Amino acid sequence: MATVQQRSVLDRALRILEAFQHGPDRMTLSEISRQTDIPLTTTHRIVGELTEWGALERESSGKYRVGLRLWEVAAHAPRSVGLQRIAMPFMQDLYESTRRSVHLAVREKDEVVFVERLTSPDRKHDRPRVGGRYAMHATAVGLVLLAYAPDDLQEEVISGPLRAFTARTYSNERELRQVLADIRRTGYAVSDRQIDPEYMSVAAPIHGADNTVIAALSLIVPPTGSHGVRLAHLVRTTARGISHALGATVASAVADRPRTP
Repeated sequence: MATVQQRSVLDRALRILEAFQHGPDRMTLSEISRQTDIPLTTTHRIVGELTEWGALERESSGKYRVGLRLWEVAAHAPRSVGLQRIAMPFMQDLYESTRRSVHLAVREKDEVVFVERLTSPDRKHDRPRVGGRYAMHATAVGLVLLAYAPDDLQEEVISGPLRAFTARTYSNERELRQVLADIRRTGYAVSDRQIDPEYMSVAAPIHGADNTVIAALSLIVPPTGSHGVRLAHLVRTTARGISHALGATVASAVADRPRTP
């Protein structure tokens, strides 16, 4: 069993790696120290060990970036790379037929993590980025994953603070409950300028081999009234194709609604 000191070192190492997830892609030792609130001398020692292992890489400028070794380890994560490999051909078809950004996301506790995306050239923003985390109640993929999440998690999110990213974000508990019920009934979600005032998204659930919802697929489009209904069928059909490729046996996106574990 790890000692308190060993756990402390591990905690700090993880904080350093996490700093690259939420902060700049490249940082100096001083910047890493400030981002993590870890003393510079300790940062220097831990960063050196992480670099030696390959978790970080040092550039000629002296700045550090995430190393290839982390990607090699992450390649064994079935909920990201494994799912991505199967979903990508379907995502590519959806992108080619619409020329709009396509996103793939999974749930991690009470947040949404984007694991793959195909981005339209007309997108002005670099969001959401792969590996980025977002609130569940404000994105279409998040609403889908929340609708099929365990009851206790749903209650935690619904009854907790609902941050308003725009004037359209669902911030009312009663309204959000109705929205989630509608998603389970229709098999898709629409987020109309709830996190980005210039775009809306349409999302549908992806089922795994045990027929539980393991991910969500979304299409990002300009906020035009006809988009939601017109594109919902296309997104649902694509998500259903990915589900079948993963071994799911659900007849349709709404025929069976098993909750995620």
